[in-house]
Amino acid sequence: MATKTFIIILFIYMFSTSRAQTPQSNITTGSTLYTNSSPNFWPSPSGHFAFGFYPTGNGFKAGIWLIGSGPANDIIDVWTARRTDPVVSSGAALQFSVDGSRVLLRNSNGEVQLIAEPTRTAVAAAMLDSGNFVLCDSSSQTVWASFDHPTDTLLVSQKLAKDSELYSSMSLTNQSIGNFKLLMQSDGNLNAFPLRSIQDGKYGYWSSYTSGAGHNVTLNLDQYGILYLGNSTGFIVKNLTDGRPSVNGTTLLYQHQIGTSGSFSSKILWVAIVDEDRCVVKGACGLNSYCSLNGTGIACFCPPGFIYIDPEKPQEGCKLNSTIEDCLE
Repeated sequence: MATKTFIIILFIYMFSTSRAQTPQSNITTGSTLYTNSSPNFWPSPSGHFAFGFYPTGNGFKAGIWLIGSGPANDIIDVWTARRTDPVVSSGAALQFSVDGSRVLLRNSNGEVQLIAEPTRTAVAAAMLDSGNFVLCDSSSQTVWASFDHPTDTLLVSQKLAKDSELYSSMSLTNQSIGNFKLLMQSDGNLNAFPLRSIQDGKYGYWSSYTSGAGHNVTLNLDQYGILYLGNSTGFIVKNLTDGRPSVNGTTLLYQHQIGTSGSFSSKILWVAIVDEDRCVVKGACGLNSYCSLNGTGIACFCPPGFIYIDPEKPQEGCKLNSTIEDCLE
């Protein structure tokens, strides 16, 4: 029976050992990257993060990732542009417009799509060692930042502002929007919901239980790997990572370590929902199906008289096992 692990949101905490830093180099207006360029990305000064094209499926996506992460140099993407769009083919280009008004994705068929549009005209762009890709004006002020548009990941020093959301990915290798979201509500409560549910607490499956904490509460990840809710005065409303076990689950906090020789290691620091509670995630299994724990994952089953809507994707739910003959009886 197929299983599915519901890793909803990936929070990455990165620690880099001492390594020589090169001066920050700005990306000038008019600069262009192609999928078949070498390299096809703009790296951060340390070389740990990159903005550009990464391979996925039978094409490429534009985004930001952690470079050389793993024994096979597999990437860990931390931000993906235009997640609902299909992958682009070889020959696509990323262009920082000559007038500094936007960053564009040009597909090989000539279609042009917007990636970033600054609040004021930008004169330079930069991929920072924090994992933040920024556009800056002539006064070196940031006028657009990927940190302000999170997808499924928070990095160190990044915040999830009120009324903002993180959306899960379909899988670890498919960054299209998945079935779950994490919402930083304006009342100070942090809630996880199935994607298509009503945004009311009773429809959620996980909560920080901090409703009433104020209207300026944000979700934060600090340099020590602490995930917490805080307000604009610096007061910590709730430390979410305090005393929680490091096991597989849904909302995860990871630590990725890169050594001076380029060695790489990862470990889970915190999880929102422990193993034995994985089936409490509303929407884990689709309509007319039920959830059961299965080793390190979960399995979705159909009740008697029902069959899978798609046997290759049992998590999508079940339908009545009826035939034309049944209807004629």
